Amino acid sequence: MLNAYCIPGMGVNERLFRNLKLNNCNMHHIKWETPHKNESLPDYAMRLSKQIDPSKPFILVGVSFGGMCCVEIAKQLKPLKTFIISSNKFHDELPLKLSFWRVIPIYRLFRDGFYKNAVMLAKRQFGVVTEDQKNNFRKMLDDAPQNYYNGAVHCIVKWRNKTRPLNLIHIHGTTDLVLPYRKIVACDYTIKGGTHFMIVNKGGEISEIINKELEQIIY
Repeated sequence: MLNAYCIPGMGVNERLFRNLKLNNCNMHHIKWETPHKNESLPDYAMRLSKQIDPSKPFILVGVSFGGMCCVEIAKQLKPLKTFIISSNKFHDELPLKLSFWRVIPIYRLFRDGFYKNAVMLAKRQFGVVTEDQKNNFRKMLDDAPQNYYNGAVHCIVKWRNKTRPLNLIHIHGTTDLVLPYRKIVACDYTIKGGTHFMIVNKGGEISEIINKELEQIIY
């Protein structure tokens, strides 16, 4: 069995992967930790990577911010394959509004409650539409470590990456309003109608893509 280490989106947990079914894989879920003050995304990602056993063959699966962390981990630990979903592999793929935050870091003024409420207000942008999805989404956001969100946003805003790791597979949806598809360079698999929340809404389709890619792995 191949070890698959999964990193969810910002502040949410392993429940995000409940519809992802990987063949012949032991799925391990990386737990979020509170970022240190002014910690960079590469440093934070490598701190999370201590939850990975690199002595055995493994793959990475990351969603959104978790995908960005996977990019940085993959550059150092060399997994067999890295799958990023509804995410970015280069800082140039991030939304333009984050460039403003690099210059005027107003995000530093906000605390956990603000971020969670802001995300819930914009839930439809994330593709969260049903009442059940809304309730689960809020529960996941509430489970994040204390003082997590400000540091996580800092990691993204200050991220500068131009290197694509070997064996990286990028899966993105055409209707992602959080990390727009039009900004993505060289997407490997495009999910028509896929939102930022498509790991839940289109988990079956994404599972098929990953399982097809896993069949090509020799280890």
